[in-house]
Amino acid sequence: MAARRGAKIGIVLVVLAVILVGAFFLVDRIAASAADDRITQETKTQLAANNVKYEGEPDVEITGFPFLTQVIAGEYKKITISLTKPQVNNVKLDTLTVEARSVKADAQDLMNGKGDVVAGVVAGNATMSWDNVRPLLEVAGLPSGVDPSNVDLKVVDNKIEMRVPLAFNGLKLTMIAKGAMVVETGKVRLKLESVTTDKGDLPAQVNNLIKQYQSRLQVTVKLPGLPYNLVVNSVTTTDTGLQVTASAADVKLTGQ
Repeated sequence: MAARRGAKIGIVLVVLAVILVGAFFLVDRIAASAADDRITQETKTQLAANNVKYEGEPDVEITGFPFLTQVIAGEYKKITISLTKPQVNNVKLDTLTVEARSVKADAQDLMNGKGDVVAGVVAGNATMSWDNVRPLLEVAGLPSGVDPSNVDLKVVDNKIEMRVPLAFNGLKLTMIAKGAMVVETGKVRLKLESVTTDKGDLPAQVNNLIKQYQSRLQVTVKLPGLPYNLVVNSVTTTDTGLQVTASAADVKLTGQ
């Protein structure tokens, strides 16, 4: 009899434990969903204030389980915000993902939609197609009248190849500039490695002009200012376009 009674008590305790765990999980997910909604709404407000447009809704994810322990501590491991086909000041990107870490917020303020949510570190990653990069080219050191829309830009053997149509005293040719994209003081530019033409033998005067252009030519990509005060750190070229990496510190995700 005692053994049966002990078994029943054990079963009851197991059932209660399962119910409590289930209830905790449910409350945890409800709290996480409420926080997601708050961050999503604040994200939409901040993006609109920074003239950022996008398709659909921002995808906001607060990482870490259990969520309630983060609420109690007032610090959240990671918040990820993803946008599809965003436009920043009418400059088109393919994607933009912002990852915020060491995010601090008062629990009551976060749940009530008040107070500041501050990220210690924010990392941003954006992708752009070559079709969207081309209008952002600023070419200096070439004869006046060069239209950036006529510049052909592609990647060959992991190097940028830029073809610019030119004319010298009735001679039409294409100048071919090759190099790599680099970041200097937050600006993206083409670091030239060689400048040639699509022609074989050229008059000495034309060859001299090409050499002059090689020393004068400056190509920069006029990227838009990114939200959350992100500063460009590096760029990577692919067959389809640019991948831009940026970062910022001590960023307010709400109330900017």
